[in-house]
Amino acid sequence: MQEAVLNNILTRRSIRKFQSKPVPLEILEKIVEAGLYAPSARNSQPWHFTVVAGLDRVARITAELKAAVARMPDNPYRAVVGSAAYTVNYANAPVFILVSAAPDSSPVVAADCSLALGTMFLAAHALGIGSCWINQLGSACGEPGFRAFLTQLGVPEKTTFTVAGPSALPRAILPPLLPASPEALTM
Repeated sequence: MQEAVLNNILTRRSIRKFQSKPVPLEILEKIVEAGLYAPSARNSQPWHFTVVAGLDRVARITAELKAAVARMPDNPYRAVVGSAAYTVNYANAPVFILVSAAPDSSPVVAADCSLALGTMFLAAHALGIGSCWINQLGSACGEPGFRAFLTQLGVPEKTTFTVAGPSALPRAILPPLLPASPEALTM
């Protein structure tokens, strides 16, 4: 059992090419349930998960994000996301999981939400589902037009921190396992 957990951690990779077929509901529910059990500061569990399913809805996230970033002159992703040439690597993912929380719901809300998404990524990998971290949404969730769109999707209005991860069955060969950087560890 311990080896299986370690193997899951060591072999999980970000997947950027997906099959367009839906993730079965029972698998999606297991992934989201795993996120609910993620660690959080003082067990605050500040997160809210919004599951967005359907290729058309995921495509709308992309369009709304591009428009929002284009309206934000100081957005750090404007040069990339706001350009006409920008293409996303999650456009064909049939499911998106948005993780959000109110900024005052935890002393370390960004870490709490990140742990929840990371836990879901590990669960997805264990169930044969690919996933990838998408951080551009967090940079635009305060822009009024994008905020209104997030509310339409079901993201609670008082939440401002949003990270996302598309999930789907991977269609590409998994990226090779790369060794960890030796500079990342001191023992």
